[in-house]
Amino acid sequence: MKNIALTFTARGFERILREGGSGEWTADPLRVSDNVKYVICCQNTNPQRKGNDWGEVSHKHGQGFIVGKLSEVVLTTKDTSKKKRYRFMFSEYAELEIDHMWRGDRFPVRYLSENDLPFNIRALDFKPMPKFETSDQIFTLKEAKDALAKAHGIKESEVRIVL
Repeated sequence: MKNIALTFTARGFERILREGGSGEWTADPLRVSDNVKYVICCQNTNPQRKGNDWGEVSHKHGQGFIVGKLSEVVLTTKDTSKKKRYRFMFSEYAELEIDHMWRGDRFPVRYLSENDLPFNIRALDFKPMPKFETSDQIFTLKEAKDALAKAHGIKESEVRIVL
């Protein structure tokens, strides 16, 4: 049974912990919540974004670096005119470092069975996800600019943040 979602994400380890899971996927939420028990995140360091590290990359390109036990799938899209995106929330997580875990699939979510893995996922040392208060959540400058632009009905390029 394919009970694992393997994801290819630009978000790094700390950001995934802060956000409570791996997010902004266009995957079918029912398929994920009905079938997936574990989510494995593989790092995407897309060289086209060089100098634009909005996701806080933490590992080598293609490396599997965190496994989460799926607790729920939540809608993250606020704008109803846009395609629905979802975050795979974790109840627990385990760290790992497996090079070349991502094999270059076009779609950034792939479904696997435990037998497809080069390790025993059940033997990992899972820890509870940390809890963050709203005030502990951190926005990147790009996220802040995007939120300000939407709130004021202007283009993101028209927002200037001066520190």
